[in-house]
Amino acid sequence: MNRTNIDQALAALGDALKGQEPPPINILQLVSQIPDRSLTGNHINGGKITSFSSTGIVDTATSPKLKVTDNAVTIENLNVSSIVSNAEFKGDINVHGTARIKTLEVESLSANVNITQNNSIKYEGAVDGKGMLWTGPDYTRQFVYQSNKIFSSENIDIANGKQYSVNDIKVLDQTSLGESVVKSNLREVGRLKGLLVDGPTVINNYFVFDANTDRFGIGTEEPNAALSIAEDGVEIVAGTKDATRGSIGTFGSHDLEIVTDNVARVYIQSNGNILLGNKNSSPVQVSVHGKLAVKVNTPDPDVDLHVNGAVKFNGKLQKYDAQAPSGGEFNKGDIIWNSEPATGSYVGWICIKSGNPGSWEPFGKIGNQ
Repeated sequence: MNRTNIDQALAALGDALKGQEPPPINILQLVSQIPDRSLTGNHINGGKITSFSSTGIVDTATSPKLKVTDNAVTIENLNVSSIVSNAEFKGDINVHGTARIKTLEVESLSANVNITQNNSIKYEGAVDGKGMLWTGPDYTRQFVYQSNKIFSSENIDIANGKQYSVNDIKVLDQTSLGESVVKSNLREVGRLKGLLVDGPTVINNYFVFDANTDRFGIGTEEPNAALSIAEDGVEIVAGTKDATRGSIGTFGSHDLEIVTDNVARVYIQSNGNILLGNKNSSPVQVSVHGKLAVKVNTPDPDVDLHVNGAVKFNGKLQKYDAQAPSGGEFNKGDIIWNSEPATGSYVGWICIKSGNPGSWEPFGKIGNQ
């Protein structure tokens, strides 16, 4: 078959097919003939519907905003007034606004908190051990409620000029205790400018004031005078005697020394013997600016020295008697003054030879007979 015949056959076939074309379809007329709600999803595949609306949906978007896959529904922006069912979020949530939550239950909270509401933080149920915790690499800092008290594991520092108060009464500020603080168990204080103590006082278990007896003891808990100083078993007391005179000395059977330059100058033995000066040192000078009486209860005011008994001058005895001694040890130069002088008798007797009783001669005949 030549080319002319082929062209003629194709032209005849085209004319035959044109005779078979259906008449043009009027879409509006066709849609009007479809009953309402008679189409199903099976009539649409891969097409795009614009300006779609239904009883529960109004679509006015001009670009895709909602994507549904087998794994998730992706929404670019979600604007809802209420989520009425339980929801689980497995990613981060950023809220650029106010989140009003009636009950917030979290396992871990990380936030920069600025509380502007008037209500306080409230713990319900068992509150023991609840409060604020700061975890760190070494230990957890705490400010919590524990057994009817607030426990803090760290120092609490208040601002200058502020104070701690109880029942609106100052207890402590930066520089002073409140006047309501009347009891304390202080163990150490710095320098005191003034101290007023009412009642018993003990300092280092060494200085003791007995408020019941108004006595002060150093080294003793039971002072035996207004002031008692005890050391090495010896107690020095100073106070009054029978409310009529002052008293100073030792309380027990102990000697008493009065010292200067760490040398005893006056030595009083427990039996009452008194030593003026120190036998191991150079002799001292004793001056009596007044009258001196020895063994005299009522001294004679007309004499400077009143002695009731024998005396010695430079080791020589002088005493009064009615006669020369008949017994006892005497030394040469001792003198017995006659206690019963009379005309014809002697002023006294002098020992001219030591012995018992020694040799005695009278001297100083009285009168001219």
